Amino acid sequence: MSDLPTRIPAGAIDRDAGERDYRRARECLAANNLDGAARWLELAATNEHPAALTELAILHLHGFGREANPAHGAELLLRAEQAGGIPETSYLLAQIALGGMVLPRDPPRIDAWLADSARRGYPAALRVAALLFGQRNEAVYQQAAVACLQRATDARDPISATLLADRLHAGRGVARDVALALDLASELRAMGIPVELPESDGGADSSNTDSAIEPPWDALHIDAATQPDIERHCKSPVIATCDDLLNDEECRYLIYSGARFLERSQVFHPVTGQPLEDDVRTSHNMSFVPTIDDIGVRILQTRMAQVAGIDLANCEPLSLLRYEIGDQYRPHRDYFPPSAPELAQPGGQRHSTVCVYLNAVQQGGETVFPNRDVTVQPRRGRAVMFCNLHADGSADPHSLHAGLPVLAGEKWLASCWIRVNPLRLF
Repeated sequence: MSDLPTRIPAGAIDRDAGERDYRRARECLAANNLDGAARWLELAATNEHPAALTELAILHLHGFGREANPAHGAELLLRAEQAGGIPETSYLLAQIALGGMVLPRDPPRIDAWLADSARRGYPAALRVAALLFGQRNEAVYQQAAVACLQRATDARDPISATLLADRLHAGRGVARDVALALDLASELRAMGIPVELPESDGGADSSNTDSAIEPPWDALHIDAATQPDIERHCKSPVIATCDDLLNDEECRYLIYSGARFLERSQVFHPVTGQPLEDDVRTSHNMSFVPTIDDIGVRILQTRMAQVAGIDLANCEPLSLLRYEIGDQYRPHRDYFPPSAPELAQPGGQRHSTVCVYLNAVQQGGETVFPNRDVTVQPRRGRAVMFCNLHADGSADPHSLHAGLPVLAGEKWLASCWIRVNPLRLF
């Protein structure tokens, strides 16, 4: 099987043959015949079938049935775009470009790709558009956020439905409808999504109930949020905090996106470097691996990495953690032990860590640095950043830190571990 399907001259393209081969690929996928599906996708792609090119690109991006090759995946997506694309085509191009590894991180072009995908009704693009419109307080953008969430909810996207339930309950960008919010929440909680349903803050105009408005797509910008001030608490190791790095809806976005995938947290064995469960860490966590990651998560993780002054390309997949009453992470260091297999990865050692508190913890859950007498109180949207290494790249034992037990309520945390070198494939 060739790495990329042959590109035939435009005049020789057979659209009917491409559609026929694509239907056969879908039949193979329905029968869990991945090899057969890939072969028919290859054939359909030779006739520049946009859906076949897009789905073949996904196989290359994630290494399904072959070695991962994001560069080939990006090339296929660009070909699909030239052939007219499907809504997912421009979404994936935007997602790849956000990483800056395979395609240039060109914000205007990413904005255009994202807007195109959302305009054409792709649910993941609509919910990210809602997140971006929701960053702006003007009524027109709040209503645009609701319109996007409503369209994605109609397409059965559960994360969008959860964010819409929150807005209906709070009356943010839409007339308040507590009964409908509660109905949605009941269905979504049964799916394992911990719907919060915030109360009204009185901050946004909720008088307009027309969720069928056409959002102002030209005003959609991935870099619209401003970076708050950073407060340094220690020079060696660097320990700093940044309040309001994420807004309330962005915090809930991460919780809702990852909660269904939580598993018991693990630690690394100090000698073998292998992961294992241990009472030193009693939380639950998940990672936004590439097959779960989305543009919204990437945008928020990029903002977190900027606190450390490092690019998204150096970041491990973002982790979501939940600490219940009594859960804690005893004193530990984030850098890998010398025997850890992760050190053989292209990214190398963990340079720094950025964590963001995602909810209001009732009591407990502070982050402490015992060697430097620094304690950070949990507050929704607050980031804490610290360096794990000395300036010369050696491990800094004074980066010892702990997550104190939660005494009341629960604590949700997003953790971004940042490597010395680029790690991500795309």
